[in-house]
Amino acid sequence: MGLLEKLSSLFGAKGAGGGDDAVHIYVECERCKSKVHVRLDRRHDISVREDGSYYVRKEIMDSKCFRLMAAEITFDSAYRIQSQEIQGGRFLTQKEFEAPPPA
Repeated sequence: MGLLEKLSSLFGAKGAGGGDDAVHIYVECERCKSKVHVRLDRRHDISVREDGSYYVRKEIMDSKCFRLMAAEITFDSAYRIQSQEIQGGRFLTQKEFEAPPPA
């Protein structure tokens, strides 16, 4: 394995085999109803608390009306959502996010 291949394997994107080290959330702007997919990297975006749980506060902007949504999410030690709050929008399930808009 050459030097470039080693660097690529260390810093490159992971394959489609599900090796994504992230938590994915989906939100909808309350004003324009634009849907946004947010990828939270477990190593960089999510903070650990003293009790072993995890926490993130994320400001999210859609690409339609550019209004900020503020999300606060608490996770357990296995990164399962324990509580979530959002201002300026609402959380969606992945199924709701992927559904086509009403006609």
